Amino acid sequence: DSLMSTQVQFRRGTTGETSTFTGAVGEVTVNTSLNTCVIHDGSTPGGFSLLRSDGSNSALVLGSASNPSLFFANDTNTGLFSGGADQIGLTVGGNARLTIDSSGVISFTGNVSINGDLSVTGSFPENLALIVALS
Repeated sequence: DSLMSTQVQFRRGTTGETSTFTGAVGEVTVNTSLNTCVIHDGSTPGGFSLLRSDGSNSALVLGSASNPSLFFANDTNTGLFSGGADQIGLTVGGNARLTIDSSGVISFTGNVSINGDLSVTGSFPENLALIVALS
């Protein structure tokens, strides 16, 4: 007995060719430009690309505080966004609570609670006031 292998070949095409294709529910196609598989739902042109195992085809849109790029199920206004190039932010309830810019400036909106020691290094501007309330 010899075993015969079976070759399965899916519909395929370039990004330009596949971006307007609406596949059947559960149909798998191959985007040859991006070397990714695409899953179709029967109604969305272009389908949904699968993430490659090395993550090289992943990218988030910038998003905003009220509409973050990466959010939690059933809490779509809490998550991660970018206010622009070289910036990152965390939003809670649609409000930016922590942002970091390309200069390393970290901005907090709201109260900061520290449980433990606070160490600060570097020089302080003359107009800096640090008020510590002991309970």
